[in-house]
Amino acid sequence: MMRLFLRALLSLSLAVVLTAPSAAQPNYDYSKLKRENLGRGLVAMRTSKKACAVSWRYLSSDPVNIGFNVYRDGRLLNSEPLMTTTYFVDRKAGSAAHVYEIRPVVNGRESEAEASYALAADSPIGYLNIPLDIPEGGVSPDGVEYTYNANDASIGDVDGDGEFEIILK
Repeated sequence: MMRLFLRALLSLSLAVVLTAPSAAQPNYDYSKLKRENLGRGLVAMRTSKKACAVSWRYLSSDPVNIGFNVYRDGRLLNSEPLMTTTYFVDRKAGSAAHVYEIRPVVNGRESEAEASYALAADSPIGYLNIPLDIPEGGVSPDGVEYTYNANDASIGDVDGDGEFEIILK
């Protein structure tokens, strides 16, 4: 019984391996991709009283061999360009205010800063505060009272400036 089960399992595995390449999706032609005019979208967020997470956007127009240098207040933080990630943890950020910059590196040449983010000294740990201008409640035309509660959100570059806006319902 066990032998029969193992043979069936082996046959099924072999069938999957042999048919998978024929069912695989062909390479995508990125030259036909319609690209948005987006910036790096750099953001920094405190993860503790001493550390800060820095993240930025990899663009579809970036060359394959691009790397990034991360700067805090004009000082280089990484020893080698970051080639496989768009995320960096600054473990020595402390609680002071800082300005972070991302500079692309291609073929060993560093470009001008493409993005900067000013992190306030009083930034909360673990989230970014988005101030809301909350409208007053009221009564709808059919007599139902209502109040404003932030809930669903989407993002998009609504004004075409290369940075996403948050649309909050």
